[in-house]
Amino acid sequence: MASPLDGIRVVDFTEYIAGPYATMMLADMGADVVKIERPTGDAWRHTAPVAEYESRGYLGVNRSKRSVSLDLETERGRALAQRLALEADVVVANYRPGVAKRLGLDYESLSKRNTGLIYCENSAFGPSGPYSGRAGFDILSQAATGMILYENKMERGVPQFIATTAIADLTTGMFMAFAIVNALYARATTSEGQLIETSLFASGLAAQYRPLLSVDERDKAVREGFLRELEQAKSDGITLEEALKLKAQYIPGRGRNNYYRVYETKDGLIAVACLNNKLRRNLRDALGMDDPSVDGMSYDWFSEEVRVAHRKAAEPFERAFRERTTVDLLSLLDEADVPCQRVKFPEEMYDDEHVRANGLMLELEHPVLGPLRMPSSPVRMSATPPATPTAPPALGADGPDVLRELGVPDDEIARLLEDGVLVTRERLLGEP
Repeated sequence: MASPLDGIRVVDFTEYIAGPYATMMLADMGADVVKIERPTGDAWRHTAPVAEYESRGYLGVNRSKRSVSLDLETERGRALAQRLALEADVVVANYRPGVAKRLGLDYESLSKRNTGLIYCENSAFGPSGPYSGRAGFDILSQAATGMILYENKMERGVPQFIATTAIADLTTGMFMAFAIVNALYARATTSEGQLIETSLFASGLAAQYRPLLSVDERDKAVREGFLRELEQAKSDGITLEEALKLKAQYIPGRGRNNYYRVYETKDGLIAVACLNNKLRRNLRDALGMDDPSVDGMSYDWFSEEVRVAHRKAAEPFERAFRERTTVDLLSLLDEADVPCQRVKFPEEMYDDEHVRANGLMLELEHPVLGPLRMPSSPVRMSATPPATPTAPPALGADGPDVLRELGVPDDEIARLLEDGVLVTRERLLGEP
């Protein structure tokens, strides 16, 4: 059965997380993704390595691709990369400004000769503005967009970034894949390619769909008042702690939410998620609690009424959970129609019954590391299912095959290997 992107060739010039995650999503849907790596490989291969030229970070975002390792600082390497790009349906790049043009791999140069080319360019901060040209990674997007301050996690006097997942990187990767598929759909009717531009900065803003929503009639004057006072306070040498207290005077944070949080049970942990008052009343009544703030239909967790009610109810709620086992609570809350779930360790996922039932964990055979387990694509499609996954490629493993498909003769491939223009992991390690 055909996969959605069967027959689509993607040439991937990206490193680290955002771009590789996007192209992995395309590979999951059947695209032939040829990943072009520098002679030493994607820089992500060397962070917390599990073997030479292999790391968990690299493995996690590069399955189902083919690796070609080329020295783009050589004329022959650049020429081969350009040939591959010109025969592609999609090119994805995340070079610093000016690098793609120097290599002859920029959209303007390629699209003149391949008018149907879809070129997706991801950068740190976008093509214009005072930050353009700056280097960028996930933490810098969190910092520049203010996201880093929303979690209220402090250590040694400074805010801590969201570290459980690379939120700006992964959000960007999803936006990139989404835009590329839309561009392919548009090309099907127009036969024309196009340039797609994304950035970690833009994704960091877009991810804050609620914090950055301003109802100006209510919010603008308050926000501007805070910013005026903050500017004055900065000139007076305000500390971060004082700045956060100042913000709270203008823009109070959410109060404790007894209905959307994790509780300790007699033998573990359980999470509850009640996002409307009917569900909140279900939880309140199932536990025999008293909280009039969830009567009626509206609920404002920024209001003083809710803050007071929740402070008063917090200890009784916590005590009610600690007095029961997790199994008993799941039974009680399921019966009361309260969304809830036992808190699990990530390590439990490999053999989790629900994960197995839904086929959400892959078991792949890696050419260097052997058996490899990782999450599968979360998408299920009845008529055009995702492609059969393959393990992330070893560095340069597919270079000779991809060049043969390009029409490069075997004797030329041998010379490219001998001269170090084309690289494989085996040659780097001196293996036969």
